[in-house]
Amino acid sequence: MKVHALMKRCLLFVLLCAASFPLLAQEAGEAVRIQGALTQDVYAAGGTVDVLATVEGDVVVAGGRVSVGKRVSGDVMAAGGTVTVRADVGDDVRVAGGDVTLSGSVGDDAIAAGGNVTLTPDARVSGRAWFSGGRVDVGGEVGSELKAAGGQIVLSGRVKGNAVLRGRAIRIQDSAIIDGDLVYHSRHEAEIASGAQIRGTITHEPVERRVGTAAAAVAGGVIVMLLSLIVTGGALLLMFPHFIETALTTVRAEPWKSLGLGLAVFAATPVVISVLFVTVIGWLPALVIGALYLILLLVGFLTGVFYAGNLGLGWRGGGEVTRSRRLWSFVVALLVVMLLGLVPVLGQLLLLALMLLGVGALTLGMNRAYQAA
Repeated sequence: MKVHALMKRCLLFVLLCAASFPLLAQEAGEAVRIQGALTQDVYAAGGTVDVLATVEGDVVVAGGRVSVGKRVSGDVMAAGGTVTVRADVGDDVRVAGGDVTLSGSVGDDAIAAGGNVTLTPDARVSGRAWFSGGRVDVGGEVGSELKAAGGQIVLSGRVKGNAVLRGRAIRIQDSAIIDGDLVYHSRHEAEIASGAQIRGTITHEPVERRVGTAAAAVAGGVIVMLLSLIVTGGALLLMFPHFIETALTTVRAEPWKSLGLGLAVFAATPVVISVLFVTVIGWLPALVIGALYLILLLVGFLTGVFYAGNLGLGWRGGGEVTRSRRLWSFVVALLVVMLLGLVPVLGQLLLLALMLLGVGALTLGMNRAYQAA
């Protein structure tokens, strides 16, 4: 089944956006507020992040609620539950969240993915706009091509190029202006108001409902899974950098020992949990150990991916291995590993081997830390 090209672009954007937020975070906390005039890039993460500064550089932020105001000369990359970009941005905007609102000006392209994506009437995107969400509202101006995919798409603004829309329900309102062609993919006819100005051709390409729904579900599942892995890996590196570096050193120095110990822990722990469950008083420890076991497997797999990324850094050679380079190598390695994981048998063995390496290295590290203490 072929996933629509827009979904692939949105997936790439979400990955890049999620990967960027932990990089050398200058500010992190429950509530982060950045003000003033800054001549450097801004990296921030927190429960609430408000960037109210004039920034001569890029802004990379993530949080439960994120807002970016004033002016940013470079790019804006943001991820969060609620993301609002009111700033005038000199270059690209790439955002993802539950609710995404763009109300400023964008000097180049804008890519947004979320539950609800809104380009307000006073917003302007100079370049291309690629939007994906449960509901997509385009009320502002798009200077070039518009591509949008969603359950509901409402177009009330102006598109100075072609508009390619894919959705279950598509509405083109009276105020809408499309200087180029309108191509829409939908099971139903679009609702095109009589006052809408479409200066090119209108093409309706019907899609079978089941195929479209399945493609959207697959793309959404992949996005959520990869986003979760990247955010978790980034959080580990941000909060426990020494822990990750120690585990990587252990894998490099003792790969076979790490692999063997990881296999032993992987195979023996479920047996221990099963034995505890059949005892009268062992069910509570079994639940605790089971939860910790699942966490260990996840962290072990991510550690294995960090190791794969570290190999990539070694092959490239040169330069200091900064936290930024470490995280980007992790993201690239995760993409490669997940793609290789699609190969029957060999792919699954690769994923298992990376997880066992990580679990073994973590177990060795914890044991040595315990002995040292």
